[in-house]
Amino acid sequence: MADTVLETIGLTKSYGALKAVNNFSIKLDSNKIYGLLGRNGAGKTTFLDLIASRIFADRGEIKLFGQNAVENQELLPKLCYMPEKNLFITTMRVREIIESAAGFYDSFDRKYADQLCIKFALDKKKKYKTLSRGYESILRIVIGLASRAAVTIFDEPVLGLDAAVRDLFYRELLEDYTANPRTFVISTHLIEESADIFEEALIVKEGVLVEHLAVEELKEKARYVSGKAAVVDAAVAGLKVIYSEMVGSVKICGVYEQFTDEKLKKLSGYEVDTSPIPVQKLFIYLTTASKEGIL
Repeated sequence: MADTVLETIGLTKSYGALKAVNNFSIKLDSNKIYGLLGRNGAGKTTFLDLIASRIFADRGEIKLFGQNAVENQELLPKLCYMPEKNLFITTMRVREIIESAAGFYDSFDRKYADQLCIKFALDKKKKYKTLSRGYESILRIVIGLASRAAVTIFDEPVLGLDAAVRDLFYRELLEDYTANPRTFVISTHLIEESADIFEEALIVKEGVLVEHLAVEELKEKARYVSGKAAVVDAAVAGLKVIYSEMVGSVKICGVYEQFTDEKLKKLSGYEVDTSPIPVQKLFIYLTTASKEGIL
């Protein structure tokens, strides 16, 4: 059984009347890649900032390796958080920033950091203030991966990067994760291209964690149902529909449901076609479904 490396209990953070994080309770295991998914403003960054002690909760607990993680100086080097915006000193050179990170994280691999700089064409002599948005992201990627921290968190890691460099990041993360297993949490809005690297998904809506499942379990609960509109409507009646569209005379519904034998038997009684929903599309449907929808 995997060990729990990060746990939150009833985590809540409000800004005035807005509950940015509302009663967030999760358990994250060692050596897994988690996708933290939700629309802009869903509360993802607030949640990550709380975990990293960048801000503090109104109430609730955060435990890292079973210990209170809030301002715990002994535990902080075991958690590497690369937020969307870093507060690096702008006059520092890239090599100086990397060296500072190496001095903070116990497991930092300087040789690997140098290799990553070469792979991503990051000039270590440049000052941070001269970096483009894309190279700022690359610097965060280098530090996050080379930290080899037991819990490594990326918030929007590929902002400003073109498709080829984004693909290089995903491949590099998977290769190093395979060689040096640890827990990754990746918050991103580029769901379609990153979905295949996640083992479990954390889906957030309006400050609430509405789903936490293994990706394979999510896929088992999701199916397209298509056919004549009236027949499809009858087939999906009483089921949870997260997507619907008409393509000519054909109606297509995306259904998200715990498919029991009884529900499968019901579907088989109608002249409809069923097919799996690709995981990329499923994540998009789950994070954009209306308030009246499934989640």
